[in-house]
Amino acid sequence: MKKTFGYILILLFSTNLFAQERCGTTQHLHDLQAQFPEITEKRAKLEKDIQKWITENPNHQQKSIITIPVVVHVVYNTSQQNISDGQIQSQIDVLNADYRRTNVDAIMTPSVWTSIAADCEIEFCLATNDPNGNSTNGITRTQTSNSSFSMQSNDVKSTANGGKDAWPNDDYLNIWVCNLSGSILGYATPPSGWGISQNDGVVIGYTYFGTTGTVQAPYNKGRTATHEVGHWLNLDHIWGSGWGSCGNDNVSDTPIQEEENYGCPSFPHNANSCGTSNANGDMFMNYMDYTNDGCMNMFTQGQKTRMIAAINQSRPNLLNHNLCAGS
Repeated sequence: MKKTFGYILILLFSTNLFAQERCGTTQHLHDLQAQFPEITEKRAKLEKDIQKWITENPNHQQKSIITIPVVVHVVYNTSQQNISDGQIQSQIDVLNADYRRTNVDAIMTPSVWTSIAADCEIEFCLATNDPNGNSTNGITRTQTSNSSFSMQSNDVKSTANGGKDAWPNDDYLNIWVCNLSGSILGYATPPSGWGISQNDGVVIGYTYFGTTGTVQAPYNKGRTATHEVGHWLNLDHIWGSGWGSCGNDNVSDTPIQEEENYGCPSFPHNANSCGTSNANGDMFMNYMDYTNDGCMNMFTQGQKTRMIAAINQSRPNLLNHNLCAGS
C-alpha cells in the first residue's frame, strides 16, 4: 500500500511538472533537426553570421523602428476558441509594450538591471494588406473539425489538415491561435539558416493569447507570445538551448542560469546560478524564462542586439515593407 501511495505521489508530481511546461520551441527545433539534419549545420553558420554582424556593428543604432506585420490565424472548433478581435488586439498591444519597454510593470525590474533593460525598437501591427494587395484586418478565421492541434503534427499550419496555410512567411509574422494539446502554452520556429519555410511562425494556445476573453491565469498577460516571438527572432531560453546544463544563450549580459524558473520568485533568486558568485542570482523576470506572466518585465540590451542582428541576417523583408498602414 505504501509503495502504491508513493508511486501515486511521484506520478502526480511528474504530471504537475509536465503540465507547467511553458514552451515547446526547444523540442520542436530538435524534432525539425531530426527530420532535416542539415538544419543543425545551417543554424551554426547563421550563428556565425549573426555574431559577425554584431561584431561589425558595435554601435548600431536603428535609423527607424522596425515594424513587423502580423497575421493572426484563429483556428477554432468551438465558439469559445474563436477568440474576439479585441482579445487579438490586446495581444498586439502587449507585444508593442514589451518590445518597446513601455510595459507598466517595467518598474518591477530590479535596479541592478535597469541600465541594461532594453527598448528593442521593434513594433508589431496587424497587417492592413494581404498577400494579394487587398485590404485586411490581419486576422483569418478557420473553423475546423479538429478538436485540438499538436506540436508534433504541426497540422494547425495546413489547410489540408484542418488548419490554415501561412501567408508568405518572409513577409509576415504568422501567428496561429488554436486549442493546443501537449500541455504546452506555445511554440515557435527560430530562424533555420536555410531559408524561411512555409511552417515558419508562432503557435499559441487560445487560453494564453492576449489579456482578455478566454485567457487563464497565471498566463493571462500576453507574455507567452512575447516569449515565443523572442524565439522567432532567434533568442534562446535564458539558460540556453538545453536543460540543467548551465548553457549559453549567446547573450553576454544575461546571467548564467542552470534551468528554468516557474511561479514568481523573490529577488534575488540564487537557486539556479550554476555555482557562480553572482550576488544578483537569476534574471527570472526576463521574458525568456518560464515565470508567470505577472513576473516577466524585461529584455536586455544584448537580447535586443541579437534580435536586430537576426532580422538583418535572416528576416530582411521585415526591414522595408508597406504591409501596415503608415509603415
